[in-house]
Amino acid sequence: MKDRAAGEEKIGLSASILIGRSKRMGRDKAKLKIGQQTFLGHIIQELSICDEVFLSSAVNNDYSEYGLDVIMDEKPDSGPIEGIRRSLYHAAYDDVFICAYDMPFFRREMVPFLKDRKDPGHDIVVFRDAERVHPLCGIYGRSVLPVIERFISEGRRRMMDLLDSVPTKYVDIADGGFPGDVLRNVNTPEEYREVSSIAGSQGVNPLN
Repeated sequence: MKDRAAGEEKIGLSASILIGRSKRMGRDKAKLKIGQQTFLGHIIQELSICDEVFLSSAVNNDYSEYGLDVIMDEKPDSGPIEGIRRSLYHAAYDDVFICAYDMPFFRREMVPFLKDRKDPGHDIVVFRDAERVHPLCGIYGRSVLPVIERFISEGRRRMMDLLDSVPTKYVDIADGGFPGDVLRNVNTPEEYREVSSIAGSQGVNPLN
């Protein structure tokens, strides 16, 4: 796996890649490929700008080839909010960049761009585009743990409810000059075929 971050200065941030159950895809999305690169390999490569990167997984699959710590959900069927909870406990830094594992157009430049917009008045800062907010591409402060613990104890798992319950800043992806597809994720076989088709028609690998 190519390390484009070799020699780059780290940015003082932990990063956690959330791995879900891939129910709609029917197979592990982390191991899907476009060209020679897997979805997960691409995200790891792009997040190497962070001081530490680890995986937070809802599934007991083998990711040892990537050489990263893997922390498992303790509370099954709690959704991404449980992965965030586990990540905040595990991370070396108080602020953790949370990223879903199925974003094939994700770019490393998005991380410092968002970090620069995190301020003491907000516990969470996340991206949004013209269509929706993206809770699984953002920075979460350890200060939100009490709220997350309460949500899980009450059986609440909606990410937007969490964002509405704590000081959250929403950053428009267009403000960073990024292409509109950088927040795109892939959930179904049809979406995977579409992404693969786009890459083939352009003669490029969107994961490089």
